[in-house]
Amino acid sequence: MPESVPESFPPFIRRDWFSVGNGQQLHLAQYGNPQGIPLLYLHGGPGAGCEIGDLAHNHLNGLICDMEAIRLALGIERWCLAGGSFGATLGLIYSGLFPERVIAQVLWALFIPSKEGIDWLYGADGAAKLQPAAYRLFSGNAPVAPSLAELLDSYHQGLASADENLRHHFARRWVQWELKLAGARLVLPRQLPDPVLALADIELHFARHDYFNAMTVLQRVTPRVKARSVLLQGMQDAICPAALLRDFLAGLEHAITIQSVADGGHMLNSESLFLAVTAEIHAMWSWIHQREIQ
Repeated sequence: MPESVPESFPPFIRRDWFSVGNGQQLHLAQYGNPQGIPLLYLHGGPGAGCEIGDLAHNHLNGLICDMEAIRLALGIERWCLAGGSFGATLGLIYSGLFPERVIAQVLWALFIPSKEGIDWLYGADGAAKLQPAAYRLFSGNAPVAPSLAELLDSYHQGLASADENLRHHFARRWVQWELKLAGARLVLPRQLPDPVLALADIELHFARHDYFNAMTVLQRVTPRVKARSVLLQGMQDAICPAALLRDFLAGLEHAITIQSVADGGHMLNSESLFLAVTAEIHAMWSWIHQREIQ
């Protein structure tokens, strides 16, 4: 093992490409103990971890179908889920649609794909009030803040431009805004790597389409969740604030355990959130083994 790889890093098993129709392929990397309890990690974004920002056939139903395609291809009867932000949203939806397939899950920084959630993240009266200078850069330094629809249309035109420099400019502004809110100190280069371009393309695609009715689906299926479910909420999360989660759950019957992390942020670069998530995944593993669930 190379010296740069931590000894605690799970051993690599294999990687595969799955055809999921419409000329698309899905990449899956497997790590850990092949005889262990399967756990699917769900990236956030949507679009984190992608190198190709293909928007055709890229929607909520497609993502849920991709998860089932993985399970069926690997012959897994039941599994666990872990994911943050939009990955947490996907996990909650999947576990409500397929309650018999999920043993347990640990989710964090759940993105609420409601009008209020979208307005908070990208509009002029939400997170923009927390970071006004960064939001001015995000909104193009307009003398008057554009409406949300105007802003998203502007990004759509910029990211679809034939001018490569302009595409990189808009993608950099888009991603830098979320990094600022997440407390990440990463400075993006002028020429962006493919995964960053893909992230901007896919996130904008979902935002412009109101996350393909994800909020309605989330409200409908959350009461159906049977899995042991722990949802961690950083109280300093500026991307998915606690108030949105509280309002979402207020009118629903559910069996989800909510844990607040006092000084936790949105991403796992927040040490307190990272430690809380790690502890809960260990607790999930112990809970499963105590019941000898497979």
